[in-house]
Amino acid sequence: MPNTENTGSDNQVLPVFPLQRVVFPDSVLRLQIFEQRYLDMIARQLSSNQGFATCLIKKGNETGIPATPFTYGTYVEIVDFDQREDGILLITCLGRQRIKINSSSALPDNLISANVSFLDNLPQELISEQQHELINLLTDLGKHPQVEILDAPERWQHMDFIVERLTEFLPVSEPQKQAILEESLLETRIAMLYQMLAWLK
Repeated sequence: MPNTENTGSDNQVLPVFPLQRVVFPDSVLRLQIFEQRYLDMIARQLSSNQGFATCLIKKGNETGIPATPFTYGTYVEIVDFDQREDGILLITCLGRQRIKINSSSALPDNLISANVSFLDNLPQELISEQQHELINLLTDLGKHPQVEILDAPERWQHMDFIVERLTEFLPVSEPQKQAILEESLLETRIAMLYQMLAWLK
């Protein structure tokens, strides 16, 4: 299991789950697994107490032949799972740490395996008085039934958490969200967020 405090220098080989959505650190991700390649992968990762990498799809689909993922993604841990009578596996994951794919290949079962580097998560800076409007906006978004936010009240005072949650749930394109995931400077992320909010007005 990767250390979320590492400096980004460690590499690891991980299975990659390409998705049609961007996953951030602290994102709650629920998946219904029915393809055999992913059922096998989840079983292996659970048995070794490991998570997997998620990346936004650049080209292709979630099912069928391997999709082409973006280079940057997020390592997620499996925190809960349940197998339905019809064989579909329901899993709940939590985003832990950003990753960068250095190289990847498709295995015989069409699962993507990648050598990844773990990247530092953003610093936990306290939100300023002038930025409290963002907390109010996130509170309003959190009332939507399809919005699921990590139950961590103390994190609501940190700007990195607020920026990532707003980006995750605002009605903007996934490539726009991907651009914020790839950005490593909090100040730049904040500027990008305010630009998106201006577009939405």
